[in-house]
Amino acid sequence: MGGLASSSNSEEEDANWKAAIESIAATTTFAIKFFSSNSNDSTSRSAPSTEDYAENTQNSRKPKHYQIKAQKLLDNILETTLEMVRDPIPASDNDPDANDIGVRLFKHSPAGIVFDHLDEIQGPRKRPRILPGQDIDEKSKKFRHQIRSVAVDGAGIISAARDAEQKSLARLEAKEAAAKAKAKKEEERVAELKRIRGRDGYLLLPGR
Repeated sequence: MGGLASSSNSEEEDANWKAAIESIAATTTFAIKFFSSNSNDSTSRSAPSTEDYAENTQNSRKPKHYQIKAQKLLDNILETTLEMVRDPIPASDNDPDANDIGVRLFKHSPAGIVFDHLDEIQGPRKRPRILPGQDIDEKSKKFRHQIRSVAVDGAGIISAARDAEQKSLARLEAKEAAAKAKAKKEEERVAELKRIRGRDGYLLLPGR
């Protein structure tokens, strides 16, 4: 009976010890490395076998529940955003997104990496809207008045230019004549003053 009790106690201790090692190995791999490195130095504790170590590492590599949920969520996001095709789809010329120069990370995202744009002449994207105008009556007075307002008579322009030239020459000659008359009048005034001063000086000399 004593032998059976001691064997059962040792089996319970071994089971508890194995469960403790498995719990530590499941939480962190550092504990596994720590116990495996120190197993040769410790004499009081028995080293785990190769099968137990493989089982512990296999259990530690199993994905957790939150990891499975995160993986499913990521798969759903990729399925909704990415479009997997086997053969390349030719881009249409009418598609404005196909003309963009750049790298798109997702289907409905703007160009993330934009290369140097080429200087190309782009025509109008929309057709110009031309409204119908009014019918022109060439015999109407309004049309004739418009033509006369924009028409130019070469002979009339030349005659008007000549008249303006004659007027400008006449004004210039009048200014020159006025300047000469003013200068002559100033010379006469100075000469009269000199004459008066000379006469007064001649009369004052004898009475000194």
